Amino acid sequence: MMKKLLVSILLAACTVPARAHLRNYLDTYGYPTLERGRMEVELWTDWREPDHADGFWFHQTELEFGVTDRYTVGLYGIFIDGQGFSAAKLENRYRLAEKGEWPLDTALYLEFVKANGDKAEDEIEGKVILSKDIGRWNISANPILEMERETEPSGEKEWELESALAIGAAYDHFWSRVTPGLEFFLAENQTRVTPGLYIDLTPNIRFNIGAGIGLEKAADDLQIKSILEIEF
Repeated sequence: MMKKLLVSILLAACTVPARAHLRNYLDTYGYPTLERGRMEVELWTDWREPDHADGFWFHQTELEFGVTDRYTVGLYGIFIDGQGFSAAKLENRYRLAEKGEWPLDTALYLEFVKANGDKAEDEIEGKVILSKDIGRWNISANPILEMERETEPSGEKEWELESALAIGAAYDHFWSRVTPGLEFFLAENQTRVTPGLYIDLTPNIRFNIGAGIGLEKAADDLQIKSILEIEF
């Protein structure tokens, strides 16, 4: 059943006109949103190796919909190796202007995470998406604020405020269908650098892959990150 569904999605993606929404990057969000009425499926698969624990698989499955030409909404399911379904996420992205109208292309992002019991933490995350094209280069940055509902030693749950910053640079189609990029993600205990390749399989299907390398002792030693993105 799942194979038939995936084949149907791939065929649909191959029979519609190409658009410019297909994303660069693995941690950093770029400026584009879906056009009104367009849909997209994203399949995220990570292999994560913590500093002092066994490696595990982390999966996210997302369905996005273009509500307007500037506003995209997405629903995620998060699945972690050994835990199963861990959380659901509701994502909102809104572009404040058309591309090139402002010195920096700017969008807003707001995400809500609802944990499945104790398998994850409830979260509210906001970020500003800043992006600029310079010739074939794209530079994007995401200042991030996150509220996470953590369990204290007493057993009580408290909301904690955290901040982070994601920065990415990509050179558009350096090779025929391949865009190389480099990202830095700066956050407490999770600072990493991620070189990646963003590969156009068809005009509406892109596969992004990269290796996140921890830059501090508490960070994951390695994260092999991938996103299969299908727009239709």
